[in-house]
Amino acid sequence: MDIDILKAKRKSLRAAFTVYCNGISNALYKQLQDKFSRLETTQEEISDLLLRSDELKNAYQEYFSKTEEYRDKFCQICSILEASQEKNNFGSGRNYFR
Repeated sequence: MDIDILKAKRKSLRAAFTVYCNGISNALYKQLQDKFSRLETTQEEISDLLLRSDELKNAYQEYFSKTEEYRDKFCQICSILEASQEKNNFGSGRNYFR
């Protein structure tokens, strides 16, 4: 088989792979963002209720710590996804295989 034909085939397969990878990353990011947004809204509602009750104010500190843990996890995962996309910048035109 001619090398130019194989290179053309490789190019189209790389493009398809890039589109698929970007789609997965974007879909994961959107799902994660949606879940976290819903969690954040619920946490804010709970926080409002806790702050209104004198009896529950003491429990609020523990709750607040847990809320921060989830916020931190969300930020870490988003950072990993973004770093992965930048590291594997498939659409940059870089030649990974020669």
